[in-house]
Amino acid sequence: MPRIAPKQHRTQIQVVAARAGWLGAAVLLGSLLYWVYLSSMLQSRNWIVTAALGVGAALVLFFLVGMGTVIIAGFRSPEGRRSVRSAILIAAVLAILAVANVLAYRRHYQWDLTGNRRLTLAPVTLRLLKGLNKKIEVTAFYSQSPQKRWEAQDLRKVQDLLDQYADRSPNFRYKIVDYLREPDKYASSQMTTMPPVVLFTSDTGAREEVKGTGEKDFTGALIKLTRTEQRHLYWTVGHGELSPDAMDQTGMGEVKTVLTEQQHTVKTVDLMGKERKAPADCSVLVIAGPQVEFQKEEQKAVLDYIAAGGRLLVLLRVSGPSLPWLMKDLGVKVEDNLVAQLVEIPGTGLAQISRTVRVSKFEQHDINRGLHAVYFPLMRSLRAVSPAPTGITTTPVLRTVEDTLSKPLKQGQRTIDLRPGSADPRGPFDVALVSEKDVAGKKARAVVIGGAEWAGDMLTTNPEMDNRYLATNAINWLAAEDALVDIPPKDEPPDQITLKPEDRVRTFYINMLLMPVVCFFMAAYVWWKRR
Repeated sequence: MPRIAPKQHRTQIQVVAARAGWLGAAVLLGSLLYWVYLSSMLQSRNWIVTAALGVGAALVLFFLVGMGTVIIAGFRSPEGRRSVRSAILIAAVLAILAVANVLAYRRHYQWDLTGNRRLTLAPVTLRLLKGLNKKIEVTAFYSQSPQKRWEAQDLRKVQDLLDQYADRSPNFRYKIVDYLREPDKYASSQMTTMPPVVLFTSDTGAREEVKGTGEKDFTGALIKLTRTEQRHLYWTVGHGELSPDAMDQTGMGEVKTVLTEQQHTVKTVDLMGKERKAPADCSVLVIAGPQVEFQKEEQKAVLDYIAAGGRLLVLLRVSGPSLPWLMKDLGVKVEDNLVAQLVEIPGTGLAQISRTVRVSKFEQHDINRGLHAVYFPLMRSLRAVSPAPTGITTTPVLRTVEDTLSKPLKQGQRTIDLRPGSADPRGPFDVALVSEKDVAGKKARAVVIGGAEWAGDMLTTNPEMDNRYLATNAINWLAAEDALVDIPPKDEPPDQITLKPEDRVRTFYINMLLMPVVCFFMAAYVWWKRR
């Protein structure tokens, strides 16, 4: 407490009141610190805290009553008036800062300087939040107990991510609930997943429980809550295609997993079955690398589907069927060749031929959003027919670089001489084309890619390759679900730094010896100058 008046001018009651004020302030501070300690140990306020708060408040009240005349006299003095003016000025500055903070919160912009763009949402998430027309309430059940430090670390990441979501949409709100301190709230939520967990609920009563902590998990939950209908995706079978149901490395199980997470329904269809036509609810028909030609009944089913405005993804194997009956209608010419890449041997200055082609430069198209590098273990080139069939528009979406060459490879041929020759055509080559046509008010779409093995689980499960994202992006674009593209994971920077022995010694001497010695001599110099 400040000294309001000299001690010799105070009465005995005022002296006692001043001491009571100091003692009351100390009791209040001690009780508050003890209360904070109890909260950190997941304990509620006990009688000791309640009694201490009451005693401290009584002592402070006694100080105000006993020193009331002295306090009033102090405010009326010139020094008191200056203190009042200073207090008003400080309050005005704080009010200005508060208003500036409110305005900055409502209209703000942030610069993400993190190395992995951890504080920047994917374009897909941004589009989803921009069009969010439902009220979404999110409850994150995480404990902040010292005994669960790993949960506290995850909570910081979750809260940072939820802050970004809430900043982007007024319809997105969230709260954090400590399920150990407030078990009744967790119980009333009727959760089926053990904490820590994040609960997404919409204004219609729909709910999703999310165990993950990444943007992909949260955006997937939003997709499930906001989608009004499912897309049905069908893979053709019976010709040696890549199967979405295969559990080995030659199937497309990983692609199916991602599409299922995006609330698509993935099925297979036998076009030689009972109906011999594409299902009526088919959103996208996938022909994933057939090894034998389609029968005429199957050809008719595919052509009828595309003629009715259907959507088609075609993956063509090297030396496999080129499906000329279908490519003719799509305005695509499939080359009977193998595209190989010239790769420099490190440290030698020499080059070798690789059958695996890496595509890292992409055309401007929605299918290529977010892609960095796609690897094709076997690839054949494509070419747009010129002139294109009536009403057909073809657009290249994937193209190789210049250091590629083409070797002739007929259907069924199993061996090839990869030694480069002067007559070998050189790149770039188109390896993926999009074909579009307006059909009775609907837009028929087809994506043709000169390769199939790239979409198998062996490559789509590799985190260093974007093969999975190319497949899911292509299917989502065909299904007119441009907002649903896969979100590549962001590499998390390490939380700890490992120092070499010499770095540890250097750090010890700088922090524990050099800095204290420098501070000591600076303090001694100041004392010497002011003595």
